[in-house]
Amino acid sequence: MSLKHLLIYILLFLSRPLFSQDTSFIEKIKIPTFIDTLFIDRDRNNWSIRLFTNYKINKFQLKTVDENILYKPNNPMGWGVGLGTRKLIFDLAFNIKQKDKEPTKRFDFQAILILNHHYMNLVIQTYQGYNVITDNLSDFRPDIRSYSSVLSYLYMFNTRKYSLAAMNSGLARQKKPAINYGLGGFIFLDRISSDSSILSQDQFPDYNDELRIVNFPASGAGVHTNFSASFPFLKYFLASVTITPSIGLVYKYVETESISYHPKNPLMYHVDLTGVIGYSANRYYITFSMGYSLIKTSLDFGNSMLYNTTRAKLALGYKLGRNNP
Repeated sequence: MSLKHLLIYILLFLSRPLFSQDTSFIEKIKIPTFIDTLFIDRDRNNWSIRLFTNYKINKFQLKTVDENILYKPNNPMGWGVGLGTRKLIFDLAFNIKQKDKEPTKRFDFQAILILNHHYMNLVIQTYQGYNVITDNLSDFRPDIRSYSSVLSYLYMFNTRKYSLAAMNSGLARQKKPAINYGLGGFIFLDRISSDSSILSQDQFPDYNDELRIVNFPASGAGVHTNFSASFPFLKYFLASVTITPSIGLVYKYVETESISYHPKNPLMYHVDLTGVIGYSANRYYITFSMGYSLIKTSLDFGNSMLYNTTRAKLALGYKLGRNNP
């Protein structure tokens, strides 16, 4: 069974009793006490389900001093389902294929855990099929694959005034403007691979041998800080902006068609920008978010790898309790 199908079954299992209006379902869950205390919210007023549509372009670039090659997936639009409490949020997205373009096979999953001052985020994504773009020329390569998983943690200092639940699940309202900041770290595992060099043969004369990559796994860890500001307005509306700069150490291995090597520069640099505007009523909420993420790391020999992600999401949620604040 694939990870994608397993996550679908978990969401269906959790949501079926909620739709059936069995108010005793949550109370009947039998699990270890420490898990119950940390992760399970037994107040039905704190549960919600949601549908969303999203736009996501997850690109990467090979850069030299004078040239760069862009790898861009197709069908960036998608839809998904989510299940959330004030502590846990799960979102599972499915892509919408365009008939006039070669499809990119993709899978996106996100889980968020909020425990008072502690904010944890897990992202898993896989892509297969990229457009290779150079000098306004584009060629689709169905054999180019990417995998990325990131687990990040933040300790947020001002959770009494800044509502993480309002920002992420729509289950709470924030009545006053607030500023928050946090410190934390992350671990990640990435891989880019293909059946043959991700450079085409007609590009070989313009780039050195070290960029004829067929396999590029990378793993590492780092630290980041977070600055957030939120502004409630018109009673039920809320807007927020967030910036998260990061720096990390990466273990990298580059395998080409003829050689393999470990880049000596272990550093990676990352910055993430996010904006959210939301509406939260008694039973429904709507959130619209936009974000941009940029990561850069060196491959040595005058080469570097850039990852950049542009994303947007519109979510419509339904609160399962009767008396949500």
